[in-house]
Amino acid sequence: MTEVTLTALRKDLFRLVDSVLETGEPLVIRRGGRRLTLIAETPAKPMTPEERWDAYMAQGVREGADDCPDDIDTNKSHWTWDPDAKFDFDDK
Repeated sequence: MTEVTLTALRKDLFRLVDSVLETGEPLVIRRGGRRLTLIAETPAKPMTPEERWDAYMAQGVREGADDCPDDIDTNKSHWTWDPDAKFDFDDK
């Protein structure tokens, strides 16, 4: 673990930060008897489509879903089907 004063950090900030990012080794900064540690964040592993779907489904039903009149579960228009119904596809 590298340790520097705040003055040394100011003089060589970019090189020290790049070193932390490249090596993953934390940098300890001293100032007035106190210490501050700079560490590189571990990048998150990209989620697979299955993991994204599972995370989405784990959120549950959205708040207010019962109040949506066009929701397939509430308007019930999909429950009946007339195969003999004629549709008017007149392009006006």
